Amino acid sequence: MTSVHPAVDWVLDQLAPVVDNVATDYSLRDGDPVVLKRVDRDNSQVYDGSQSVDMTDPIHKREAQLKTGAFAGASFADQGGDLVGTEPMVDGDVVVSVLLEGMTYREYGHIDPDGEKGIPFGELVNRVRDALYDEVSYPSVDDPRMSYRHLTIDDDPQSDGWKDFYRHSLDVTLHGYEDLS
Repeated sequence: MTSVHPAVDWVLDQLAPVVDNVATDYSLRDGDPVVLKRVDRDNSQVYDGSQSVDMTDPIHKREAQLKTGAFAGASFADQGGDLVGTEPMVDGDVVVSVLLEGMTYREYGHIDPDGEKGIPFGELVNRVRDALYDEVSYPSVDDPRMSYRHLTIDDDPQSDGWKDFYRHSLDVTLHGYEDLS
């Protein structure tokens, strides 16, 4: 699939092994595998399935979707930088916002703090972070204008105190040089 920015495609591609590993390692109370779906939040397209998901809708209004799986959505957030050197080049950053969402198994979702009837949400967050950090140096983003040196991740857990829903936001900042010639 093609996104608004190549960095969004790269982030979602990095999460493909997480989709497979979660399905292999965790199951629901009925024995079915836990499902993680990747979503391009810029166009609401689901990579793992045929539906579309608008992750801007409030989480409590999407219970039916959250019964089909947990979601990892990515969207282009920001780009900036400063001119450097004598060549037309920018020392720049591209930020991709990643939003992880799930619902407790008690409401027929795919998240279980004990890991017996779904995946613990903290484990899901860690697996996503690990997948992104697999290419912490020189991430192989297919971007003809930028050469990326490294990435950083900033976390924002958002579901503390929620009863049935889980949400965690990550800002993935890719640092590199943009050739303006």
